Order: sequence, then structure tokens, then C-alpha cells
Amino acid sequence: MNHRLRDTKTQSGQVALIILLIMVVVLTVGVSIASRTVMDVSLSRQEEQGGRVYQAAESGVESALSQDLTQNSLYTNDAFSGTVSTISNINVDYTVARMKTLETRVDEGATVAVDVTGGTAGNQVQINWGKGRDCSNSDPSQNVASLLIHVFNTTGGVVTQRNYAYAACTYTNGYTTTGTSAGDNGYYRKVTLTLQTGDVTIRVSPLYSDAPIQVAGSGWTLPTQYYAITSQAKNQLGNETKAIQVARTLPAYPAVMDYVLYSGSTIVK
Repeated sequence: MNHRLRDTKTQSGQVALIILLIMVVVLTVGVSIASRTVMDVSLSRQEEQGGRVYQAAESGVESALSQDLTQNSLYTNDAFSGTVSTISNINVDYTVARMKTLETRVDEGATVAVDVTGGTAGNQVQINWGKGRDCSNSDPSQNVASLLIHVFNTTGGVVTQRNYAYAACTYTNGYTTTGTSAGDNGYYRKVTLTLQTGDVTIRVSPLYSDAPIQVAGSGWTLPTQYYAITSQAKNQLGNETKAIQVARTLPAYPAVMDYVLYSGSTIVK
């Protein structure tokens, strides 16, 4: 009888241990699921708040673009700033800067326009181009691009055009090679153009390959080439901060217009 009692107690202890282990496993799984659920909810909330803050930052860009950025009265030292009314506990601030040096990447066959209005005869414009490439490849499309440059002049109501072509590498295409003139700021080549009275626009087109291009006045300051807009939004109730930077370029006709022949009356061959 005592032996049977001991066996029963032993079996009861084993069952209790198994139940305890099962409860521990179930509890662990439950805590893990609850923790994951809380984390998912937190991440979803952060994504939602981040989206709201980003949209608020976009509103700062829209507010800047809604203004006439050509108005000199807006600027102090070529920049001005503004705010957007608080949006659901989100502060939005933006700044606009007039950029006098043009720096961009231009696709092969595309065109970038440079405003030189206000320049006088003898003023110079330096064009740097070609980063990350040289002239070591037999395939011109893998080397530094050549440049086709058009200078438009308006004098006495008459529009004229001067054309230049420069090759960064030695090709048999008849283009003027820029020799060994190394560009500034890491660019591979540079060329300097001298303005004439009445010059208003320079249009630059890369040939054979794409080209990073930088254009600046040499000895004088170019007029505004584009507007750099930076908008920042910050959530007052959290740590979310979003910033957006965009560039508004000057109005210009598309590259295809460089190859259009126009006459106000009669075209004579």
C-alpha cells in the first residue's frame, strides 16, 4: 500500500512538472507575440508619423514655389526663408537660395541653358566638364564627352548665334581639342568663353556621352542660374524630422529646338 502511494505521488509530481513546462512555453510564446504586436504597432505609428512629417515638408516646397522667386525684394544676401503654419503639431521651415554657379549632369544630346544677361564685352564664362572619366577608352561613349556650345546674342532687335565645338579627347571629328587644360574642382576639362555685347544665353550640349558640367563667371558673377529650395519639417510631439531639397531651374526651351529652323516670312535656301 505504501509502495502504491509513493508511485502515485511520483506520477503526480511528473504531471505537475509537465504542466508547468507547458505553461512556461505558452507564456513565453504569448509574451513574444505580444511584444511583436506592440513593436508592429509602434513601427506602423512611426511610419504614419513619418509620412505626415514628409508631406508637411513637401508643403514647405510648395509654399516656396508658389512665390515669384525672381523678385529681388524677397532676398537678403541672395537668400530668404519662410515658414508654413503649424500643421498638426508639425513645424515647417524653408529657405530659398539664388545659385550663381550652375552645376548639373546633362544627358548626351540634351541641353543646359546658361543665363549671361547683364554680362559685358570681355566678361568670361568658364565651363568645366567631365568627372569620373578620361580619354583612355577606345569607345568614345565611355570617355569624357565633347561639347557643342551655342551663344545667342540680341543686339538692336536682331538675334544672332555663335557656335563652338570642343573635344575633351583627340578625335577625328574636326572639333577643337581643349589640349591639356584640366578643369577645376575635379573636372577633367575646361574651356573659357569671352562674351560679346548683347550675349544673353549660352546653351551647352554634351556629345558621345553624358557629362557633369559646371559653369561659372570668370572674374565676374553670373546672374541667377537656379533656385535651391530646402524645406524641413519637425514633429513637436516626437523625434521625426524630414528635409527635402529641390532645385527650380530657369525657363528654357527644350533641346530639340536647337535643331529647328524658323522664319518669320520666307525661308531661302
